[in-house]
Amino acid sequence: MQEFVAVRSREQVAAAAASATASETCPETGGRAAAYRWALNPQEAAPITGRRRTVRTELDLAVEERAAIVRSRDGDHTATERAFARGVARALAWILGFPPIAD
Repeated sequence: MQEFVAVRSREQVAAAAASATASETCPETGGRAAAYRWALNPQEAAPITGRRRTVRTELDLAVEERAAIVRSRDGDHTATERAFARGVARALAWILGFPPIAD
């Protein structure tokens, strides 16, 4: 199996995805689940930017994490959209080994 591009292994991300999907009842958890699915499947569109790339790099994950942080703090978006983006940002930060964003 191909090595994952970030700090966390593909197996760790898959386990986190299964856990988040099983409890996808709040927007933040939904954002985490979407980020994990996207990180594991190059065919999926990025959860915040919608970008599609057949090969996913660590830079792609970092760009999406930063876009999620920006959206999570943007008052032009609803509270639900900001919570979803916060979940995306936290999941991608975990995958990349970055410190999580604060509330």
